[in-house]
Amino acid sequence: MATEPRPDRAAAPASKRGSTLILIAFALALAGIVAATVAFLPRGDRPSALSVVGGPFRLDSSKGGTVDSRALKGKPFLVFFGFTQCPNVCPTTLADLGTLLDEFGAQGGAIQAYYITLDPERDTQEVMREYMASFTDRITGLTGTPQEIERVARDYRAFVKRVPLPGGDYTLEHTLMVYMMDRDGGFAGPLDLEAGHALALKQLRKLAADGRNT
Repeated sequence: MATEPRPDRAAAPASKRGSTLILIAFALALAGIVAATVAFLPRGDRPSALSVVGGPFRLDSSKGGTVDSRALKGKPFLVFFGFTQCPNVCPTTLADLGTLLDEFGAQGGAIQAYYITLDPERDTQEVMREYMASFTDRITGLTGTPQEIERVARDYRAFVKRVPLPGGDYTLEHTLMVYMMDRDGGFAGPLDLEAGHALALKQLRKLAADGRNT
């Protein structure tokens, strides 16, 4: 997670230390949500902790048309939240993820990734199309109505906060994590890009292999 003000409007506090603190806060909040959700379920129906993260969506694609998560059944995928006016962390993560996916593709792997905007008022389908053209086509940008985006963010337990800037503009503080989703649409864990591509590739290979023969 990271705080992302625009550099020409306010000083950028998105330091690595700040990002780490926000990520820790998100992890603690997620743990609380998981515990509360599981605690109130009947004993025989309790899901795994990770299964409470994620949910169905149908959003407008930067490649045209829509992406319906029901069509992803049986296919693992990645999800990353952000916004196109994010000055540093989002584009850096997208570039790094794109390189990783290209490496994975060169090894014969295939996992689609989806970049879901948290700023649907500004990030229209056309804006997303132009923005995503700077990255690999293995990553698809998704947008929708404010209500649709709010629902997806809630289902994925993604933190987002609108922060006013001088002059009436705004930026967003938000979760910075690449979600690995399994073939059933369940949360398999975060993709670790910071540890290096060797480990991240190992994670992708395991994600792609799990459940293949089930």
